[in-house]
Amino acid sequence: MLSSPLHPILVHFPIALLFIGVVAQYLTFWKEDYFEKIALFLLSTGFVFAVISYVTGDSAEGYAFDHWGRQVESIIHTHETYALITLIIFGTITALKLLNLIMPFKLIKPIVLILCLSGIITLTLTGHYGGKIVYDHETNPSIEEIN
Repeated sequence: MLSSPLHPILVHFPIALLFIGVVAQYLTFWKEDYFEKIALFLLSTGFVFAVISYVTGDSAEGYAFDHWGRQVESIIHTHETYALITLIIFGTITALKLLNLIMPFKLIKPIVLILCLSGIITLTLTGHYGGKIVYDHETNPSIEEIN
């Protein structure tokens, strides 16, 4: 078994892939065929990595409790809630984009664009609360011990 959880290593993949995927999705306004394929690849790959990151979060939760105590529990649950909402949003986006390949529908693109904006907001909040768990001096007294 590893001495530290995989979650902090893996989370960077969905963050990067989903952010760039959303940018590609908005670029479909200029070159639809080209960026549509790129957006589908990035968003679907980012979603798969997000699922893996979410699943590995439980081991990171135990690690956080062992190292920083129970005072981080409320922030961890907020982080986990935003992560789940982000998963649902990007899962919906991926499903809609795949459905659009099979059965094109005019309203899918505006719905996907709105969901992309919502997903970026929840992804950012997820990262914010993840950062608070690790770096916030009020919730993480071990940081003050290092300084």
